[in-house]
Amino acid sequence: MMNYSRGDIVLVNFNPQKKPEEVAKVRPAVIISDSELNEILDLVTVIALTTNLIDDAEPLRIRILKRDTLHEDSDAMIEQLRSISKSRIGKKVGTLNDIEMKKIEYGIKKMLNI
Repeated sequence: MMNYSRGDIVLVNFNPQKKPEEVAKVRPAVIISDSELNEILDLVTVIALTTNLIDDAEPLRIRILKRDTLHEDSDAMIEQLRSISKSRIGKKVGTLNDIEMKKIEYGIKKMLNI
C-alpha cells in the first residue's frame, strides 16, 4: 500500500470530467491533505498541476520546476483544489520543497479567505 504524504507529487486520474472548467485526464497533482489523516481516510486532497504555464500568477498559480520523474515545469492550479478517492492515484513522481509548499499554503488561504 502506498503512503500518501503531504507535499508528494503523484499521478492522478481526473477522468471522468463532469464540467469543462474541471481538470481532466491523468496528470500530476500535489497532495496537500495531512499525512496522518491520509492514513485513515479513503480520500486525499490534491491540487492539480498543468504544463500550461502562466507567469507571475501567484498566489493562484505556483510554479513547480521539473524534478525526479516530473518531466516538465508545471503550475499548481490553486483553484483546482479537490478531494479524491485514493483509487484515482497512481505513482509518485516527486516531492515539493518547503518553499513551494509554503507558497501553495498561502495560495489556498487567499483563495478561501482564511
